[in-house]
Amino acid sequence: MSPEGTERDADGGLGRRNFLKLGTAGAAGLALAGATASTAAASTRSAATSPSVNTAAVTTMPDPAPVDLKQGGGKTYHASPGDTPEFHVNDFEGLKNALRNAGDGDIIRVADNAAIDMTGAENTLTIGAGVILSGGRGNDGSLGGLIYTTRNRNPVADKPLPMFKTYGDRVRFTGLRLQGPRLANYWDPEGYDGNPSDDTAYDNYLIGGIHFLGDNCRVDNCQLYGFTHAAISVGAGSYPVSSRIDHNSIHNNPMEHFGYGVNLYNGESVIEWNYFDYNRHSVAGYGYDTNGYTARYNLVGEHPISHAFDMHGRTQNDGSDTEVAGGTINIHHNTFRFTHDVFPDSRAQEAIAIRGIPADRCDIDNNWFYHDSKPVEVNKQGNAYRQENEQWMHMWASGNHFGRNEPSGDIGHPR
Repeated sequence: MSPEGTERDADGGLGRRNFLKLGTAGAAGLALAGATASTAAASTRSAATSPSVNTAAVTTMPDPAPVDLKQGGGKTYHASPGDTPEFHVNDFEGLKNALRNAGDGDIIRVADNAAIDMTGAENTLTIGAGVILSGGRGNDGSLGGLIYTTRNRNPVADKPLPMFKTYGDRVRFTGLRLQGPRLANYWDPEGYDGNPSDDTAYDNYLIGGIHFLGDNCRVDNCQLYGFTHAAISVGAGSYPVSSRIDHNSIHNNPMEHFGYGVNLYNGESVIEWNYFDYNRHSVAGYGYDTNGYTARYNLVGEHPISHAFDMHGRTQNDGSDTEVAGGTINIHHNTFRFTHDVFPDSRAQEAIAIRGIPADRCDIDNNWFYHDSKPVEVNKQGNAYRQENEQWMHMWASGNHFGRNEPSGDIGHPR
């Protein structure tokens, strides 16, 4: 089956969105701590109209990643594509033409001062196998070229609209800023009314950044923020692919029920050396037994909206009620700098939630949790980690540190 044929199943449907609301009924009001992305001269265009270059100032968000750590990239990041770029672009037409002509191994260099408006042209540009879209983030103080959308609504209900959907293998985004339409810390278009069945208000707000449907793709040294669905998505329901997500600052992806930093539909991914904050889930897995990840050397900031690292459960088709939560999950040498969420109601908040039984195993090792103690109860919200099951099954943990006092240097994020 093609990835197009599996898209709706991969997007998850209503069941995927309801779990947080079920646990937080009664929270009040719409919490919006930020401004919707805007530009001085650009407004939302129809999908049939190609964006023109916008030379006016664009409202952006500052990068919250620590400047003195490797987590988050920027000035501490010293890798680059290496070769001379075949294309230099600074506006939408230049980007479109470069992507049309780029071949395997070609580098497209986005100018450091570029502000490329994708509004109305999301998911219209094809990126070929092996093409590298590159910017200068971290070089001589550069923030990296900006690619953004101000589209606040998706014309197709209940189907995420990414700025870029790639089918080619080995596609890479590096050294760029990708910005979505919602510059906020938390946002619920329903106003958090406590009714988990009445969630159609979300259907037309699903805007994403990058969706990889090719194998062995990568995002490194980028700042990604402002997306209501997911900054980065990988794979589809029956279409597992691999990816590497490293040295990025992924923050302020804020929408209730969604709001993912890295959204793993299917396949195996490595997620390392990133800085995460103000995401509803910084890493979310969909739950297939072919769906797994290694998350290592990441730093999660002080402002969670829900648990940071996640693997959803999926009921099997064998007549049992078993919820399989992914295949192999390896979470080690990360730091989680929180014990409570900040939106919507300051609950005690776990760092990791495994929402069923992994088909293979989940290992949680050598992490630094700000939570006071090692979990004893299996499924208690607010522990450092929890499993949605009556007993620990296919779960192992060792060498973790609990509490705010700093552990030895071989525990938690490298620092």
